Amino acid sequence: MIRIGDKVAYPPHGVGVVEGEEKRTVGGREILFFRIKLLGKNMSVLVPETIIENSGIRPVLDEQEVNEIFQFLSEVPKNISSKWTVRHRLNVDRIKTGDVKELAIVVRNLSYRTKEKDLSYSEKRMFEEAFEKLSEEIALSLGKDIKEVKKKIRKILKEVKKQ
Repeated sequence: MIRIGDKVAYPPHGVGVVEGEEKRTVGGREILFFRIKLLGKNMSVLVPETIIENSGIRPVLDEQEVNEIFQFLSEVPKNISSKWTVRHRLNVDRIKTGDVKELAIVVRNLSYRTKEKDLSYSEKRMFEEAFEKLSEEIALSLGKDIKEVKKKIRKILKEVKKQ
């Protein structure tokens, strides 16, 4: 169960803070909604209590998990397919999961791929989407400025040596 003040990830929309609860009548039934203010966006979403468990909403990373993500980003990836179609399908599937570790795989692998060859337009957009979501969650988790987090991630990725 989530509570007011919780920092949460809501995969289709991003990360945010549970700002409040609202009761609304829908179809003659009173339903409790949680209002989540999304980070970096001038919007909130209302999520009915009845779908919280199946919505993919989860707590943001803790500090130890963030450190594990930073460590993971610093590792040289293995077995990146040279076939664009295979890479694309795998990365789309990873982003759809909403799992931050899967986002980190996309960010790390596509960043590493740029050391060999420029990314296609589609892969650049995919990298930017995954990078943004990953950065937002880490920034919210640590209570840091998103620009600072992006700078740190870029530094980690830049230091990964091509093998």
